[in-house]
Amino acid sequence: MIFPKVAFCAAISLAAITLSGCSSKAASSDGRTERETAKAYVSALNEKNVDALAELAPSGHIGTEREARKIIAAHGGRGLHIKSMNVSHDVGPGEASTHVSATDSQGNEFSTDIQMSREEGTWVIVLGHAPGFDGSDKSPASTDPAQR
Repeated sequence: MIFPKVAFCAAISLAAITLSGCSSKAASSDGRTERETAKAYVSALNEKNVDALAELAPSGHIGTEREARKIIAAHGGRGLHIKSMNVSHDVGPGEASTHVSATDSQGNEFSTDIQMSREEGTWVIVLGHAPGFDGSDKSPASTDPAQR
């Protein structure tokens, strides 16, 4: 009877290892990496695609399309070819800054730092603002009558 118990324990161990391997594989292939997000950013610039750029922003943020329009107006349609990308996580594992160096179709140098955060397993660019953060000096919990 010892052999069936050993076989049972081995089968359970093997199943646990297999399942943990599957779940970690799924988690690592989930979403967009920082580099993929930066490439999508440059692609949106090259295509002058405001919607594609805005879609890289966190879901539910306000003003993403307006900011995307400003970025496209300033840097869009240049035919950028990425030379290098450097990703850093100086603030923490859920925040990244990606420095992109590129050359445009005229041979001019281009570089930018793309601020990113991680949202539900994918990297997004920081555009717009979260609801409730409109940039005013008023606090929703303010007790100062002058700020109401």
